[in-house]
Formats: sequence, C-alpha cells, structure tokens
Amino acid sequence: MITFRIKIKTIIGIIALILVSSNQFTATAQNTYYKNNLAPLTATKYIKLPLGAVKPKGWLYDQLTVQANGLTGHLNDVWEIAHTSGWKGDIGQNVLPECCFPRFVPRWLEGLVPLAYQLNDKRLIDLSDKYMQYLMTVQDPARVTPSVVAWSHLGRVLQGYYEATGDTAAIKLCKRILDYAYNVRNVKSNVIVAPARLGMLLGFGWWGYNKTGDSSILAIIDSTTTKNVEDWKDYFINFKDRDITAAKDYPVKKYDMGRHGVDVAQAFQYPISYSLNGKDNSYVNSVFEGIENLDKYNGQVGGRFSADEFLAGLKPTAGTELCTVTESIYSLEKDFEAIGNVSFQDRIERLMFNSLPGTCTGDMWAHQYDQQANQVLVSNDTTRLWHDNSATSNVFGFTPHYSCCLSNMHSPFPRYVENMWMATADNGLIAASYGPCEVKAKVQNNTDLTITSETAYPFGDVVNMKIHVSQTAIFPLYFRIPTWAAGTIIAVGKKTFRPEKGTVYKIEQEWKSGDEVTINFKPEVTLNRGYNDAVSVSRGPLDFVLRIGQSFSQIKIKMDRPLKPAFATGVTNWKIEPTTPWNYGLAIDLQKPAYTISFNKIGKLPFARKDEPVFLADATDFIPWTGDVPVVLRMKARKVDNWKMNGGNAGDVPQNPITTAADEIVELIPYGCTRLRIAEFPLLSIKQK
Repeated sequence: MITFRIKIKTIIGIIALILVSSNQFTATAQNTYYKNNLAPLTATKYIKLPLGAVKPKGWLYDQLTVQANGLTGHLNDVWEIAHTSGWKGDIGQNVLPECCFPRFVPRWLEGLVPLAYQLNDKRLIDLSDKYMQYLMTVQDPARVTPSVVAWSHLGRVLQGYYEATGDTAAIKLCKRILDYAYNVRNVKSNVIVAPARLGMLLGFGWWGYNKTGDSSILAIIDSTTTKNVEDWKDYFINFKDRDITAAKDYPVKKYDMGRHGVDVAQAFQYPISYSLNGKDNSYVNSVFEGIENLDKYNGQVGGRFSADEFLAGLKPTAGTELCTVTESIYSLEKDFEAIGNVSFQDRIERLMFNSLPGTCTGDMWAHQYDQQANQVLVSNDTTRLWHDNSATSNVFGFTPHYSCCLSNMHSPFPRYVENMWMATADNGLIAASYGPCEVKAKVQNNTDLTITSETAYPFGDVVNMKIHVSQTAIFPLYFRIPTWAAGTIIAVGKKTFRPEKGTVYKIEQEWKSGDEVTINFKPEVTLNRGYNDAVSVSRGPLDFVLRIGQSFSQIKIKMDRPLKPAFATGVTNWKIEPTTPWNYGLAIDLQKPAYTISFNKIGKLPFARKDEPVFLADATDFIPWTGDVPVVLRMKARKVDNWKMNGGNAGDVPQNPITTAADEIVELIPYGCTRLRIAEFPLLSIKQK
C-alpha cells in the first residue's frame, strides 16, 4: 500500500475542514460528573478527567518509571537552576532577566507534577511540593520573575495540581497570573511580554474562569490575546515560508512571526481555544490550514515539522528542536479536547512514539537539542545545516547547545497518560489514545466504571479492555479509530463492529462487570513519499528506520551549571558513530512492499535498543542494554554507490541512485528506539530473478 505524504495530508486537511465546518462543538449536553465550560464559553467536545483518573500500566508504567529514575526525577539534584530557585522561595535565585531562563523550572514542573501523582511516588510528590506549596503563597508574580511566558508554563500545571491535591490556592494563583499578564500586556520587552506567545494564557485561563465564574477573566483573555491570535490566524492561512529546502537557504530575522519553531508549535492551540468564546469557524479552520502548510513545506518523518530554531524545509537532514516536539503535543492535546478531530490525536501518537523518544536516550538521562530523520552521525566536531545553532545541538547530552530542552522534555508522557481517556457530554467516556492503562471514572446513573487496557500498542496491534462497574448500567463508550486503521475490528462479546478509519465509533449498550472490548487495528505497512522522491516506512503510528550499528563514546562539552550529587547519575554527553553502512536504498515494490515482521518482549526501558549504554536506577555506571526493540521489519535493500556523507550529515537522498551491490535483507526498527537512523530511503528497482 502506498501513500504520498504531501498529497494525503492535503486530503486529510480538506476532510478536517469539512468536518469542523459541519459539526464543530456538537457537545451541547452537559456531563453530570465532569463540568464543561461555563457560559458564555462554548462547550468543548470532550472533557479532561482529573489528574490520577488514568494510571499507566505495562510498558507505559515502565516508561514513566524510567523518567522518575532519570532526569525528571533528579533534575534538582543535578542542575543548579532547579536546585536553588526563586520558584521555590530562593528569592532572586536562577531567574535571570533573560527571555528563556525563567521558564526552565515551570517547564520541568509541567512533567514532574503529573508524573508524581500518576506513579503515586512519595519522593516525587514531596519534591514537587517544595515548589508548588511555595508558589501557592506568591502574591506578586513579578517577585519571582516578570516573565509572562514563564508564569504561563506554571499556569499549565495548576489544573492538575488542584485536581490531585484539592488546594484551592491554585485557583487564586491562576487569577493572580492573569491579572499580572493584563497589567504588563503593553510593556515593550521580550523578557516580560513575548508577544508571539500571549496566546499561552488561553491554555489555563478558561480553566480559571470555569472554577470561579469571574467574568473579569474573560475580559483579561480578550484584551491580552486577541491581537496575538489574529496574527497567528493570518499567518497560518497566508503561509509565507514556502519553498524552503534547507535552513541555510534563506535569511531569517530572529523571532519573526511564524519562523520560530516553538512559537509555531504553541500557536496550534491559540485560534481553537480562542474560538471557544463565541468566535466563528474561521479560527478553527486556520489551524488546519497552518498544519497543512507546515507539512507541505517543512514536514518530516515522525509527525513533526523541521525547525532547528527556525523553519528549515523538507530535507531529512533538517533539524527539529525538542521543544518544538513537546509544544506541538501540548497544543494538539488542547485542540482535540476542544473539537475532537481525530487527526490531532493521530499526530500526537506519531510524535509521542517516534520524534519524542527518538531525540532522547532510552534511559532518559540525555537528549538532543536538534534531531534529524536521516541521522547517521552524532557529534560536536562537524558542520550541520542549522541556521545558527552550535555543532553541539546534535549531541545527546545534558544541555547540548542551550538549556531549554533540558527543562522541556518531561511533560509529554505524563500528559499522554492523563489524556488517554476523556469524558463525553452524554455521561460516557472516549478512548482518545491507546496504550496499557487503567481509567476510573463516573458514567451514567452515578456508575463507577473501571476499564483496564492490556496491550503492547503501538508495538502491538490489539487492545483488550476489561470492564468493571459498580452496577449494571447503560452508557456509551467511544473509540477513536485512527486515519491509518482501515481494517479495524472491534469485538464486544459475540458482536463485532467494523468502524471507518478516521472516525470516533460509539458503542452504547448495557455494560456489566466482566465485559470485554477487543480492538484489532490491523495496521498495514505503508510507504510515504518525501524529499527527492525518497520513501519512508510506517506501520500504524510507528515509523520504521534503518538499524545502524552504533558506537557510543563520552565527550566533554560545556554544560550549563551541572551539580554533582553524592550519588552516581547518568549525566553525560554522547558522541555516536556508525559501525555499519547506512547508505541503503529499499528494493521493494512501491505498490505492494514485501517484508517480514517479528515481535519481541517490551523491556523495562521500552525505547532502548540492544547494546545502547544505559544508566539504571541505583546504578554506579553505564551498562549495555541487553534487550532488543519490540518490533522489527525486514526488507530487501542494496547499498547506493552515489550516496555519501556531506560534512556531518548524510548527503541528500539521490534521485537517481546508482547501485552495483547485491540485494541484502536489512532490519527496520521503530524510530523512537534509535539514536542513529535512516528514515528516508532511495527507492530502487527490484532485481528480476
């Protein structure tokens, strides 16, 4: 089966526009147990469950434990900026008047707080309390930092913290943050007000209004965010940054509207959230147009767009900053909650299972600043295609290039778990995304419902859900059917259902304890066309890339204020060199690619691959990981003679590949399990027998 990346995404975008125009915000009823927006705000399509309602199981529990044992759970031990901070009452400490510096601790808390309560980890709860309990007492935000963006990151934490603790001081702090943003909204300083990011206030401002009914919040949001939202709406519709083939191909003014990747990723949310206050569908539609344009001109394997710092074109050696991935996920989560479009959740899964883990080590002790789809060398001693980022941007390390990504790598997996199930207007639940988990929630007739999902998804194809209810009851369950899942079969007892791909499927019946729902997504291997007619390989939400032999060596690069605690840690910087050839083209049929597939047990480090050095809990040094990746594809390939290195990068994928070698069988493994990889390949002719 073949899909063409640009064309298929254009079609999806058009379908999305039609769906939004015809049934935006159809959730007019109010859920009895989980409150939707107060008037005059329009109800969101789905309602987020309280933090802790969804708990990780299986490999997701293991992945969150990896974070707890890695940088997320120890950042205060290894980083001075988190250890001594104005964010926990060390007045004036490590919140320097610089655009990004004050944001670091709140970004970490975005991941630490939900992680602590999802794992019910007392050490992490106590650690997060050192910051959160102090912040509940702050009356004047400017005493900690004047940065509105920094306080907006902290604002994202407040809803979950309130849900987990019941501390009403979080609601009061939300209002103080909004009041402060209003008071400084016209200050001409990027350190205080970053105009491109004022829409961040929407992410938590509506929650503050819903908890208080204070109409002044509506006025604050309107006066602080309207120009920002209008600017982004115009940018997404009248996309200016077209026909960029590489970062170095055009000059860029720093922080020019739309050029900065993190700004763009955060802005996915603004028009849709803004539209909840009685605005027309043009705001919603602008987001679909913006995503379509970004895919067309900057799209990359893994669901992301290129932006090493600024938009960087279609080449698979273009960089994407980790913060851009993280912020894209957050925005898409808010968008799905608001309007329920399946394509948002599809992209979240693609980012979560490919781009996010693919730019971190399997033990979550190191990360990159910039990742590449075709990444065949990780080093700090060669040239890259970045706009102005340093050579260290490609290193897996502690603070490669700059510190922002160290603070911003922690939230996606905890938030993914938090949003796997959501409430619906008719007192049911929707399975918004998939993975091993357990949800406990109220449904129709005050029924206590527990659903336990057992699955290897996305590394496996089947999700089995076991249902337990406090009483037999009739209520609806909804299931998101991904756009790639044309063959999906849902079984409930003796009944089977065949939902259409790209839809939300409703099953309403009388449910009793012991009922089971089994979903088999039946994913197919698909080929996607990319830059220079290269092909990439996907199966379900996973992208598959060439397994390249890897040699790790520790290197010294400048690190931003590291601390050395009394115990050993995994803080280091890695250079990674290939030990096997990478210049392969795939010798497969474009219409019907031949392959074999095998599955392995998912290890305790789900995204680590065999022989990768990892630092385990309570270890004193790195050891080679002995487990292997959960799933492997095998395809025919040949070495391409005219595909060579270009500086520190794989050269452009040749449009006319020359091959003299014999066919080989190569292994393709999940993108998220790799640090070196080829994700976009030349397509070769099949040799006749």
